[in-house]
Amino acid sequence: MNRLLLIVMLAALAGVPCAVQAQGGSMSSSAMSASTVGVGPHGWDFLLGTWSCVNSTPSEMGGPANVSLTFTHSSVGSALLVHVSGSGTDVSGYVSYVAKTKTWWNPGAAANGDLSSESTTQTGKKTLWTGSYTSAASGKATAIRDTYTVLSPTKYTDLGQYQSGASWKTSSNTTCTKSI
Repeated sequence: MNRLLLIVMLAALAGVPCAVQAQGGSMSSSAMSASTVGVGPHGWDFLLGTWSCVNSTPSEMGGPANVSLTFTHSSVGSALLVHVSGSGTDVSGYVSYVAKTKTWWNPGAAANGDLSSESTTQTGKKTLWTGSYTSAASGKATAIRDTYTVLSPTKYTDLGQYQSGASWKTSSNTTCTKSI
């Protein structure tokens, strides 16, 4: 499992939100608007279902060209559970909300032991998640960030980056489309 694929998975977890309707708190893709992306404990529920993602920069660092994401409700609280699969790829993670701090967390783990975690307090059509990735093989931690842009209720992009010295390098450029 490569580092970037884990980052791509985490990015996808955060990528496409669902708004909580003002009356009754029920969720609907028609309720989604740029101002409600990531708002409240169900702010990312729009991700529920299956997504097909294409990485325009596939590489060992950037992950495979194609992955599938499946989002389901966790059995605990309002968290979402995600499974990422693709050629040589098997990653699981969560999208969890902490109401006290209004922070979203996105921890993930790859089958080979690689770990990553990102968080954000941003809401809206474009959000920046920041965190770290740790390689199980080397034990080395790297700063990472993902910028998600919601294009429609069924499509989003994720620009994944990692810190190299004082600069940020692109590790992936992924477009995900909801298939179910």
